[in-house]
Amino acid sequence: MIKFNYGDSMNKKKIIMIIIVTILVISLSVLFIKLFDFEDQTSNNDEHNISKKIDEETIHQLYSYFLENNEVEYSGIHSTHYVGKTIVNQNPQYVNAMVYQYILNNDKSSLEVLTKEELNRVVNNSLNYTPLYKVSLSKFEEVTNLLLGPEVTLKPREFSYTNKVKAIFVDNYYYIYDTLEETTKDFVEFKSITRYAVSEDAIKIYEYYLKCDTTTNLCYNDEARDSLSNITYTNDFSINDYLNNLTIYEHTFKYNSNTDTYYWNSSQMD
Repeated sequence: MIKFNYGDSMNKKKIIMIIIVTILVISLSVLFIKLFDFEDQTSNNDEHNISKKIDEETIHQLYSYFLENNEVEYSGIHSTHYVGKTIVNQNPQYVNAMVYQYILNNDKSSLEVLTKEELNRVVNNSLNYTPLYKVSLSKFEEVTNLLLGPEVTLKPREFSYTNKVKAIFVDNYYYIYDTLEETTKDFVEFKSITRYAVSEDAIKIYEYYLKCDTTTNLCYNDEARDSLSNITYTNDFSINDYLNNLTIYEHTFKYNSNTDTYYWNSSQMD
C-alpha cells in the first residue's frame, strides 16, 4: 500500500506559494521603479526642458515680439547681427517701439488715459495732435525684461511707433499721441517664418526677409538698405517666385527659468 505524507505535501505547497509571492513582489518592485524613474524624468523635463510644451502658437507669440511694421526704418533685428543687450544701447528707439507694441497686443490694462491737457503740457503744438495713452516707465521696464531678458536695462527716451504715432518721455511716463500727419513710405517688406528649432534651453526661429524700394525697384537683405539683393522689385512682384534666393535670419530666444518664459537674445543672418 502506498502511503501519502501529507506533511511533505503541505510543505511543498508552502514553498510554491512563497515562490509565487516572491515573484509577484519582485515584479511589482521593478514596475514601481520604472514608473518612478519616468515620473522623475518628466519632472526634470518640465523644470529644465520645457521644449516639450512648445507649439506653433508659442513660436508665433515669440515672433510677435518684433515690430510688425517698421515704418520708421529703425535698424532693428534684420541686420548683420544683433544681440539683445547691444540693441538696447545702439537703438533704444527700436526697443521702446517693441515694448509699446507688446503692451498694445497683450497688456492693454497698462494703457492709461491721456488727456488733451496733459499732452499740451509736455508736447509743443499738441493742439493738432490726438492724445492716445500714457504708460509708466516701470511697465516699460517690466516688459523690456520679459522681451529681452532680466539683465537688460531700458534706456527711456522719445520714439516713434509709426510715422504718425509718437511717444515722448516725461517724469517717468511715456506720453503717446497721434500727429495725424499724412505720411507715405517708399518701401515694402517681405518676411515670414520658414522653420524653427527647439533645444533644451533655447528656441531658434528662422525667417526670410526682403526689403524693396518701390521708387528705385532695388531690393535689400536688411532693414538699413546696406546689403543689396540681386532681386528686382516689379509691379507684379510675388515673393513666392524668389523663396530660394532670400536671405534667412536666425532669431535666438533663451529660456528664463525664473519666469518660465523665453526672451529674445540675438538675431543674425543665417
